[in-house]
Amino acid sequence: MVPPPPPPPLPPPPPLPPFARGPPPPPPPPLSVVFPPANVVPTPPPPSGLAPPPLPPYAGGPPPPPTAETPPMISAMAPAERPPEMPRSREEDASIVMAPQMNGLYDLAPIEPGRAIIPSGPVVPASDFTDENRAIDFDPPGNLAPDNSITFSMQPPTSYKAAPAKHNGPKPSVGYTAEDLKGYSIYTPYDLPYEEDIEQTKNQGNAEVPKDKDAYRGPLIVMTATFFLVLVTLLVWLGLIARCQVQGLCDKADVSGNVDTDYAFRTFPFLVPFVYVWASLSAGVLGLLVISLYALSILKRNTGTARMVEIASFIREGAVAFLALEYGLLVVLVLVLFVLLFFGANLRVAFAYLIGASLSAITGYAGMSIATRGNVRTAAAAAKSMSLALNVAFRSGAVMGMAVVSIGLSGLSAVYLMMSDVRSLAGFSAGASTVALFARVGGGIFTKAADVGADLVGKVEANIPEDDPRNPATIADNVGDNVGDVAGMGADLFESYVGSVVATAILGASLPFFWRNPMALCVYNHLYIDQLCGPFDYPNRLSYAVSICESNDFYTEYPYLSIWASNSIFVALPFMLMLVGLLASIICTVHVIVPDSAKAGGERAQIMDTLLWSLRFNVFGASLLIIAGAAGLCWGFFGGNSTFQSFQGFSGNADLPVFELAPNLTEACIPRSVAGQPNLFPGGFLNPEGRYHPIDTLGFSFGSAYETPWRLFLSIIIGLFLGIVIGLLTEYFTAGNYPPTQQIAESGQYGAGAVVIQGLGVGMLSTVLPLSLVVAVILGAYALFGTYGIALAAVGMLSTLGVTMATDAYGPVADNAGGIAEMAELPSSVRDTTDALDALGNTTAATGKGFSNGSAVLTAYALLTALVQDSGLAPTPYDVVSGRSHILDYNVVRINDIYVVVSVFIGIMLPYLFAALTMLAVSRAAQAMIVEVRRQFREIPGLREGRPGVKPEHVRCVSIATRSAIFEMILPGAIAILSPLIIGFGFGQKALVGLLLAAIGSGYMLGIMMSNGGGAWDNAKKLVESGFFGKSHAKGSEWHKATVAGDTVGDPFKDTSGPSMNILIKMMTVFGLVTVTLMHPDQERGWIGLIIFLVALLFAGIFVFWNTRSSQKIREEASRIDNGFNPAPKKVVSDFFNEGPRVDEETIFPGSQMWDAFHAAGGRKGMKKGLFTNPSTLPGLYEGDTVRSPPPGGVPIPDTLSTMSVVSSRR
Repeated sequence: MVPPPPPPPLPPPPPLPPFARGPPPPPPPPLSVVFPPANVVPTPPPPSGLAPPPLPPYAGGPPPPPTAETPPMISAMAPAERPPEMPRSREEDASIVMAPQMNGLYDLAPIEPGRAIIPSGPVVPASDFTDENRAIDFDPPGNLAPDNSITFSMQPPTSYKAAPAKHNGPKPSVGYTAEDLKGYSIYTPYDLPYEEDIEQTKNQGNAEVPKDKDAYRGPLIVMTATFFLVLVTLLVWLGLIARCQVQGLCDKADVSGNVDTDYAFRTFPFLVPFVYVWASLSAGVLGLLVISLYALSILKRNTGTARMVEIASFIREGAVAFLALEYGLLVVLVLVLFVLLFFGANLRVAFAYLIGASLSAITGYAGMSIATRGNVRTAAAAAKSMSLALNVAFRSGAVMGMAVVSIGLSGLSAVYLMMSDVRSLAGFSAGASTVALFARVGGGIFTKAADVGADLVGKVEANIPEDDPRNPATIADNVGDNVGDVAGMGADLFESYVGSVVATAILGASLPFFWRNPMALCVYNHLYIDQLCGPFDYPNRLSYAVSICESNDFYTEYPYLSIWASNSIFVALPFMLMLVGLLASIICTVHVIVPDSAKAGGERAQIMDTLLWSLRFNVFGASLLIIAGAAGLCWGFFGGNSTFQSFQGFSGNADLPVFELAPNLTEACIPRSVAGQPNLFPGGFLNPEGRYHPIDTLGFSFGSAYETPWRLFLSIIIGLFLGIVIGLLTEYFTAGNYPPTQQIAESGQYGAGAVVIQGLGVGMLSTVLPLSLVVAVILGAYALFGTYGIALAAVGMLSTLGVTMATDAYGPVADNAGGIAEMAELPSSVRDTTDALDALGNTTAATGKGFSNGSAVLTAYALLTALVQDSGLAPTPYDVVSGRSHILDYNVVRINDIYVVVSVFIGIMLPYLFAALTMLAVSRAAQAMIVEVRRQFREIPGLREGRPGVKPEHVRCVSIATRSAIFEMILPGAIAILSPLIIGFGFGQKALVGLLLAAIGSGYMLGIMMSNGGGAWDNAKKLVESGFFGKSHAKGSEWHKATVAGDTVGDPFKDTSGPSMNILIKMMTVFGLVTVTLMHPDQERGWIGLIIFLVALLFAGIFVFWNTRSSQKIREEASRIDNGFNPAPKKVVSDFFNEGPRVDEETIFPGSQMWDAFHAAGGRKGMKKGLFTNPSTLPGLYEGDTVRSPPPGGVPIPDTLSTMSVVSSRR
């Protein structure tokens, strides 16, 4: 047999790069890699002064007896960085991996069992490895040199990768000797399992778990092509409609303007602004096309390891299962309400309700679906760069944001075009509110039940890190982030988005700019006389304005307004403003620019500030584009060159005849006969140089018509800036770098009670400035353009929703990415990146909640004003102009009406009842979760210890959270729907107005307090964990436990009860708007309200009884569990751990264990501030002072371990 030819000679190692300071040291000899024969242990020199301990017993039989020449093999790889693909084999038990993390040495990746890196010579300095995309590749054992050694070479990564790193200057070339072993956390082979004891999957995931393959892109490609074709078709038709070449579309009348309308509010005919609504529909389809392209770009990203895909699959399956069950129950509720609306209102309202509910559910599912796929891709991208990971997460959130605005705008436009009934759009908003309430409440209960259960048992009792794969509730916690903070928040803002447009359009249809009706224009231009003088000819209550306009056909002096100068253009304005916002959001969600200063491993505060401003740049950019677009719309629709100002009395020229009162009102309001005519006039004179200056039936006096552009523009701007300022205020009260949160964290030294008290105080205080701003905006917008101006301010605030929602939904994606990185045991550098993104997500989430609160109160108030109009409490335009009603003929909501007073008190109470029910629901669900997690830790062998191959039963935790959330959301939802019906039918329309106004104020204040207080508690805990108050008060300290208690209280505050207030006040108002025409002004139909109340009371009793039984079962289960819960045992640590040499700070390699520990303790600033004076006890380099005892017969392990000291060279 001919022996194989010898291998070709290896290329020489690459030359060393030049050093920045001084001449480079002599080139080191090549690193030798020795491959010993089977069952033969290599012999590295033992550390001086230490006798090697005997090997611990193995599970599969005794190893070869150690001798003085063959000490046990050691591994310096930290357990968090040791991937699961490192099993030992009984036949190849000589494996060793040396991963030095001191003196700037490069962290070598693990190699296959049976191979070893032997410290037989100096190691090439880390300054050689300047390319993070490089790797160290070893030739196979067959290519050994004659001396049984081999040198390595740099080349592109293949199968073995080194940990990515960056270098800030030269690193010293240090010889790798036995002395260099000092200062490391040493782990014996006892920590590594035998390969044959591990499942064949090697903890990488099962084959039957669905993976993100290219097959998932097929449906998206089809959808993309479909949306493109639909968009092209819509644009072609848009051109035809704009030229009025499609018969019947340019002059299609709105049904709600018919005289024989089935609504209580009767106005005059007006046309559907078909071309502008069609343009909004086209823009919505363009947004759907962009969503498809964004989704495709996300799916093509790398998904990481098989273990990462498995974890992400579990998260996605849990989220899909929850939404499927939730939507299944919602289908029944929606169908029941559809039938009731069909018989109680009309088919148009019922159909719009069905479409609104369906599209809201589709929006939540679409955003959640991409978020659960973007999380694993964000984790994989974090291994490459901070910028890439941020953009992947942001684009995943942008799918949710763009879905809200695109589906909302296109759906609303399509329903309006089909129904041709602007008032039926209230049903669309009601359907969106129904889904939003249950999605937000159910998702919030789910996520906080899992989060509280995971934290209390995992972090507090078992003393294991957050997102540790051993925790059974970790998967459920990550599922909750998606169903609560993505699908739930998306449904919440979807409802606000469509609600603001609906309210503005309805109010615009009732403005005194009537299409082809000069008589109505004349009457409304003289209604101020009726307001000042009142009616005459008692008891007939005649109108001076009607008499003036009818006299000698005076009304014929007034113009016949075209469609683009009438109510139609005011109905079109909110649609077009949202169109501008959608286009701006598309532009500003394409990419996030991340400066080079935002790199993992740098100063945390600097990274956070840089990333936050990167996102703000996109939000502010969208705001500037919307400001420009709003200016174009306002002056294009109502400016000097517009059709609006081309009519007599509407421009700056005073050319409209107006009858004006005499200066002395006492004499002017006495009716007088004119030329023997039966019509009566007040005292005054005819001014031929007047302008159109109307008032509405609620008594608001509009400015002159030529002032309309800047009045509307300012209404939009103040709403837009309100959203920005409220977001900044929310950040101030919740971010860790501002005094309110720092004071909460500081109070942790006095115990959990002090933390809770301080957090409650901060939450209450945080309501003052936002409420003051909202009040100022309401007053300012009302002064500019009445209730229409308030609604338009809400539209302006929500016009940036596409990009604002992207920054909000980005947070849960980044949080999930961090959890996946932790559970998949990725390198610490990846977790550093995801932690930075997660911390940024906490800030954006808090800002998003503040934005949602502010938009909710404006939207709810706008809907309330529309309700007052539709109720018939105020006279309608048709009745005023026809003389059937006087402008002063309205039912006043009086404070001395006992039913109104009682309803106000009930309205104040309802948000507190709603918050209490959701808080208690989280408590009960969390108790069930805690019992389950404790059971698994107790009954599953090896789970707490982290034995390889042992996995928790996360499906049971997901199932518990799902069942609890679905059941617990029923009673709060029923209260939100039934409360306005009980009061409205029981006490009347006026009592309903009092109920809703009180609930809006109370709910808004409570929502701000709970959201901001919870966010501040959360960030106060994170501030303590970061070592802000010193390493002795970081994780595991009593100080930290006090802040964990505050965070536990704050979790349901900020993620369940607080955000739910927004939907509560909007849902109550919109359901009142839909049903108000069925009610009477007073309690004439009180028996209907009594029946609804009794049904609700019976339902609540059944619910309470069932909950009591469920809670009792949970307590009985908890009593059977041993309350003596022991923390997870520590890892085995060898006695080879000694104090190492002191090194310069600049020689610490970024991303290494020493780097993590040094910066976790405060870095050089911490040393200057005296946060730690003895660097040899830095936390993070070892598992703790108390360690597990060695196996029988082993060498005793020291109780106290020391670490390498750090000398800061920067003073």
